[in-house]
Amino acid sequence: MPNNLSVAADLIPLRRRIETEKPLIHCLSHPITMNDCANLVLAVGGTVSMASHCREVEEVVSQARALAVNLGNITDERMEAMRLAGSRAASLGIPTLIDVTGISTSTLRKNFAVDFISACRPCVIKGNSSEILTLAGLPQHGIGIDAGAEDLPTRGNYEEKMAALTAYATKTTSVVVMSGPVDIIAAAGAGCAVANGTPLLARLTGTGCMLGVLIAVYTAVGTPFRAAILGTVTLGIAGEIAAAAGPGLGSFHSRLFDALSTLTDEQICRGAHILQAK
Repeated sequence: MPNNLSVAADLIPLRRRIETEKPLIHCLSHPITMNDCANLVLAVGGTVSMASHCREVEEVVSQARALAVNLGNITDERMEAMRLAGSRAASLGIPTLIDVTGISTSTLRKNFAVDFISACRPCVIKGNSSEILTLAGLPQHGIGIDAGAEDLPTRGNYEEKMAALTAYATKTTSVVVMSGPVDIIAAAGAGCAVANGTPLLARLTGTGCMLGVLIAVYTAVGTPFRAAILGTVTLGIAGEIAAAAGPGLGSFHSRLFDALSTLTDEQICRGAHILQAK
C-alpha cells in the first residue's frame, strides 16, 4: 500500500501509461456532468467514448479499456444501456466502475445498483458517504443526492468507517471508495484514506462524477486499489491548486481543468496526503 514516501514508485507509473497508451474509457454518465467527465478523461491523457444507445453500446464498450457508469439523472434507456455495457465488459474482463449517485434517496437507483453489482461485478464501487452506507446496509442521513453531515468521513472517524467499508468490499470483491472531506478507499485486507481536496469541490456540480471517471481511467492501467488512490489524490491536489487562486466557483471550474491538465509528478509526490489505518 503506498504511503507518501512511495507514491512515486506506486502511482506515477500509472500516469505515464495513460499518457503513452491513451486508453479508451467508455463513460455512461448523464447530461448534467457529461461534458466535464469527457474533458476530464482528455485532460489526464486518455481518450473517451460516451455512446449510450442500447443498439450500439455493447459494440462500443468492447473497444474500451475501462467502463464507468453513473446513476445520476437516471432514465430507463440509460439503465438498460448500463446493463448491456456492464454485462459485455464483465464478459470481456474490462474493468468497470459504478458510481452509485442518489441511491440513498431513491429505491429505483438502489435496486438497480444492487442488481448491477451482483451481475456485473464492478472492480470499483464509488459513492458519497450516505450512498456507500446505504449499500452496506448501515444507517445513513442523505438528503437528495447529497451526503448527510452525520455520515461524512473525516480525519477523526475514517478508521471507524473503514472497518465497515472493508467488510462490504470483501463481500463484493470490489474496491469501495467513499468520497467526502476525507476519501476512504477499502478493499479486502487493505484500506487507506486520502486527505487532499478543498471544500470548493463539494460546491461545484459534477466533481463527484468526475472523481468516479478519473478512477476508472486509472483502472485501465493499474490495480483497482491503486487506481482509486491515484484518482482521489489527483482530483484533490488539482482542487487545492485551483482553490489557491480564489473562491469564485466559475473561475474555480476553469482552474480545476487547468490544474488537471498540467499537474506534474512532483506535485503529486509532494502533495499526496495518504492516511494509513492504525
